Amino acid sequence: MGRTVFMGQDAQANAVELGVSELSRGLTDSLPSIVGNIYHVCPYTGSDTLNNGLSPASPFKTLVKALAVCTANQNDTVILHSQGNAKALTTVEQAATLDWNKDLVHLIGVNSGVSISPRSRIAFTDAYAVASNLFTVSASGCLFRNLLFVVEVASVLPTGCVKITGARNRFEQCHFAGFVATTNDIAGAYALKLDGAEENEFDHCVIGTFTLARGSQLNSEILFDTAAKENLFENCRVVSQVSHATNHVLVEVADATGIDAFNYFRNTLFLYQSANYAVAATGVFRLPALTQGYFAVDALCMAISDAPATLIKWDVNSRDKIAIVGPVKPAGDTSNVGLLV
Repeated sequence: MGRTVFMGQDAQANAVELGVSELSRGLTDSLPSIVGNIYHVCPYTGSDTLNNGLSPASPFKTLVKALAVCTANQNDTVILHSQGNAKALTTVEQAATLDWNKDLVHLIGVNSGVSISPRSRIAFTDAYAVASNLFTVSASGCLFRNLLFVVEVASVLPTGCVKITGARNRFEQCHFAGFVATTNDIAGAYALKLDGAEENEFDHCVIGTFTLARGSQLNSEILFDTAAKENLFENCRVVSQVSHATNHVLVEVADATGIDAFNYFRNTLFLYQSANYAVAATGVFRLPALTQGYFAVDALCMAISDAPATLIKWDVNSRDKIAIVGPVKPAGDTSNVGLLV
């Protein structure tokens, strides 16, 4: 049976071994106030067979191993250490989708704390060629911080980057980069998918990337499906580089019941970049004829394209299901004059 302890013996020993310098970089602020065991992962020097993961001196190599030894509902925490700036020194590589499926088990990256490309990276192995996504969060009540999720394989088969089906998880300063290989213009692909997910929070996160232009396939950076509801994006950036004006959008809802109740965007920037200022995106959201749910977008949100003299719409389909809080409607949006666009 799992146990919950207030800085129990295992956790105390681990905290001491972390050292004052590492704790001073804000690690203690990242951990829950009540913790179970702490396990360490060093992707370059770690070992799943020789080490026990209980200290930075004896780290595991993979998240698969670290998650396997964690106990659900105990506030166990996995620390993913950056060991350098280069890809090989800081990337945990996976040969299959990792399902983070234990409630109240947390994952914290130790790095500079930037929200764009933090150096605690999670990616596929180079040879990955399977029709699945990189990382799934089916658990609830987990904290994720200072992490980069990226799909950078040559295959045309991956379906997406991070999929969330759980509830009440919090993501801080995470970058859901999605696809960054030229072969990854895949129909239906996503950087982040909320699939029946509810009451999750994203703070100071980046979704998408300017690294690679999205092509002619219908895909998105954020995809909502299966009555996803009451998810909050705050102080975030949703970004993309486009080479096709209409087929790629930043936010998409899969079908008529893809959302329910409200999903919220506060103080979030929606940014499009195009090659040589040549391609103008047509809109931020692509909504179907919804039978339930709305989006709430506050007055501090902005939608920006770098194409000159371009006015982009909030919803390319003008479904009137985006509730605007404040005067943030682009002048070129003809969907509705009122608060719903």
